[in-house]
Amino acid sequence: MDEAYRNPFNGGYVETGAAGPRQERGNDMPAIRDGDHILVIDRKLFAEDNTRFFVGVVEEYDDRVIRLRGFPFHLSPYEVTGVERHGEQRTRVLSMSGDILLYMLPRETDLDKMQLRRSPKSLQMTDGGAVTIDLSEWLMRA
Repeated sequence: MDEAYRNPFNGGYVETGAAGPRQERGNDMPAIRDGDHILVIDRKLFAEDNTRFFVGVVEEYDDRVIRLRGFPFHLSPYEVTGVERHGEQRTRVLSMSGDILLYMLPRETDLDKMQLRRSPKSLQMTDGGAVTIDLSEWLMRA
């Protein structure tokens, strides 16, 4: 028999049944909102794959899917140093599965000026201004 109780942390209701607890949306705050700036890192499926990044602004979202407008980057294992500019602007739809990593960026990030800067020991995503993200851990995975 299904029962419901009020979650004291967010005001929503939790239903319990044969499949276990199921959270219903109450007054909880979403982790992602329209207009948020996000850095997406795709997990490599094969050892030969390049590490791919996507920087964009959230146009629309729900519990399972995010639509972003932004710029793609890729990290080639054959390049040691340099600055890579983004490709052309595009719209990307992401599934909220376990295959991606998301980093929240400040809303004042200038996405048009984002660059991927690489040296033999460091990797940074920057807009050339106040926003710089250290991505050096991804050099080992490239």
